[in-house]
Amino acid sequence: MKKHWFAIASALALFTAARALAAGCGQTKLDATDAVAAAPLNHKVILENDTVRVLEATVPLHSKEPPHTHAWPSVFFEQTSQVNEPWKTVTVRWSAGGPSKGFDSSDRDRHNLLIELKKADCRPAPLAELPATDAVKIHDPNITVVLENDYVRVLSVRIPPGEKEPWHTHTWPAVVVYFRLPPSRRLAPDGTSTARGELKEMQVSFDPNSQPLHSVENLGNFPYQAYRVELKPVAN
Repeated sequence: MKKHWFAIASALALFTAARALAAGCGQTKLDATDAVAAAPLNHKVILENDTVRVLEATVPLHSKEPPHTHAWPSVFFEQTSQVNEPWKTVTVRWSAGGPSKGFDSSDRDRHNLLIELKKADCRPAPLAELPATDAVKIHDPNITVVLENDYVRVLSVRIPPGEKEPWHTHTWPAVVVYFRLPPSRRLAPDGTSTARGELKEMQVSFDPNSQPLHSVENLGNFPYQAYRVELKPVAN
């Protein structure tokens, strides 16, 4: 029965993708096979707007996940640490979306975060030259590109205890992911600063604006780790 459903879902996914492209940019419509509708116990929406939908997906050991689909491609964070050490280590990859068979009985605990891109059916727009202060152009070894394609650039930002970033800027809007943070402060060129307390659980936010020149200082005793899923411009 599952194989039959999966075949139907695959056909529907292809049909939906073709219909979405025909309908125009950002017009993909969800149906009853969508992950949140078909497998609600395994998928929780933690952020959504016109540009992205962020899902936290969990499948505990030996539990069942119903078959479902993902209409949009996503930046896919997979927890690789033990279940009692949430998000201590992760891998980041691009997922094209489409149908998923789910699991009759998962062979391990699964914990993922999907940054789904609602406008990935749009044409990438020509990119303007980024400023010399861009976070990647400053060539800081603690700011690295972990994934990049026509639609996203994903930055890993790591600041050792007691250190601070070089001054830099961000041009593109982004989904910002923190799994845990030490106390820190954000510095501005005029000498002002904004303190931030320790963060002990995952936080995901949407940053719609470019970010002016700034630096972050790690005031804690463990590394500051953030991920910035930057959204490249598309042609509407």
